[in-house]
Amino acid sequence: MTEMLKRPARKRIELVATFALVVVTCYGPLWGSLPNNDTIRRRASKAISQDKLLASNTGSVMEPLKESDTPVYWHIPKSSGTSMKRYYGCMGLTAASETGIIDGHDKDETIQVWQRGNEKFPGLKLVNVDTSTREGIARAKKLGLAQSGLADIVFAPLPSYALTMFDPDHKARFFALFRHPIERAVSLFYYHQVAEWEKAGHVYRPELAGMTIEEWLLRQRRGGGDVKNFLMTIILNKNQFTSKDLEKAKEIIRTKFLVGLSSKMEESVDRFDTYFGWADNEKRPVCQEEAIKSGFNRNSHPPVEEGSETWNVLADYMSYDLQLYDYIVQLYEEQRELFGATMVG
Repeated sequence: MTEMLKRPARKRIELVATFALVVVTCYGPLWGSLPNNDTIRRRASKAISQDKLLASNTGSVMEPLKESDTPVYWHIPKSSGTSMKRYYGCMGLTAASETGIIDGHDKDETIQVWQRGNEKFPGLKLVNVDTSTREGIARAKKLGLAQSGLADIVFAPLPSYALTMFDPDHKARFFALFRHPIERAVSLFYYHQVAEWEKAGHVYRPELAGMTIEEWLLRQRRGGGDVKNFLMTIILNKNQFTSKDLEKAKEIIRTKFLVGLSSKMEESVDRFDTYFGWADNEKRPVCQEEAIKSGFNRNSHPPVEEGSETWNVLADYMSYDLQLYDYIVQLYEEQRELFGATMVG
C-alpha cells in the first residue's frame, strides 16, 4: 500500500524534473542570469514609480465614485473578457479598447468617438485609441483620453501601463473577472491552436496544432509566457517573486480592484453594474441574455483533471498565482458589503 501511494508523487517529481531539464537545456536558465547591482537599482526605481502612480492615479474600491473617474476593466485572456466587451457595447457604453483604431482611426490627430456598426451590435461606440498596447496607451495619454471623459469604460490588458493615462484629478477605477489560473492556462493553450481569427499579437499559433498540453509544457519558451504566474507578472510588472511580493499583489487587488469571478459571472456582472451606476440601463436585460448568459469566444476543449500529473505540474509552475487567486475568491465574498447601495458620489 505504501509503495502504491508513493508512485504518483514520484511520477510527478519526474515530470517536473524533466520539464525543468528541457527548459534549461534548450533555452538556458529559465529567467536568465542573476541581475547585477545596476539592474537591481533600475528595477527598484521602476517599482517606486509604479507605486506612486498606483497611489495617485487610481481610486480606492471603498471610496465613492467621482464623475471624473473612469472604469478600467483588466482584460485577462480567456477569462470572459470578450463577453464583457460585447455586453457593455450592447448596452451602448462608449469603450476604449484595441478596436478603436481600426478603419484608419490610428491616424486621427484629436481624440473623438466614432461608431462602428455590425449585425449583432449596430452603432458600437468607440474612442479612437488603442488601450491594449504600450504604444497605444502612450498615444491615448498624449491625446488626453482620461481627461476627455469620452470613455464610459476602458479595456486594458496591461493595467500597470494603463495607469500612466490617468492623473490625480482623473483616476482609474479597476475591475476584473478572475478565472482559476490552471483552467485559464489550459483554455489558452487550446485557444492558441484554433484562433485563426486572432493572428495579431501571436494569439493564433498553428505550430501548436496537434500538440498535447504535456508537450506544450515541455516547450514553454524562456520566461514562461502566459503560464508562469501570469497574474503576478502583470500586476507587479516583474517575473521573480517572494512571499513579500505576493502580499503586495494581494494589497493592490484588495484596495484597487472590484473583483468578479468567471465561475460566478452573472452575479459578478450585477456587482459591476451596481457599483458603476449601470444597473438601470434599459438595454441591460437583453444584453445580459445575449452576451453574458450565452457567452462569446468560447472554445470547447478537454479538461485537465485536478490532481492529475499535468494539473500538478501547472500548480508547481504557477504557485504564486494560485495563492493570489485563493485570496481573490475570499475577497469576492468580503466585497459583498459594498452592495447595499450604488457607490456613486
